[in-house]
Amino acid sequence: MAACDLNINLTQPAADVVRKLKAKVIAQGGTFTGNEISGNIHVPIMGSHVSGTYTIAGQQMNMLIDHKPFFLSCSQIEGVLTAGL
Repeated sequence: MAACDLNINLTQPAADVVRKLKAKVIAQGGTFTGNEISGNIHVPIMGSHVSGTYTIAGQQMNMLIDHKPFFLSCSQIEGVLTAGL
């Protein structure tokens, strides 16, 4: 079972969202693989990490975070990863 199941309504084209998400993940020292349909993220944080997958269909993105530190809530992760998307 995923640690977080995030559903995000997109207000921009998928290509722009993926480009911005990739830049955020890499800026935090993480890794990003994916495209405008699906992908994976892994972001190191305070001796642990946030990792998961995403899928995009139309103007809807679904992120399944399968690992996160216990001290980070799903809403905090969503806020950081999706700000500006």
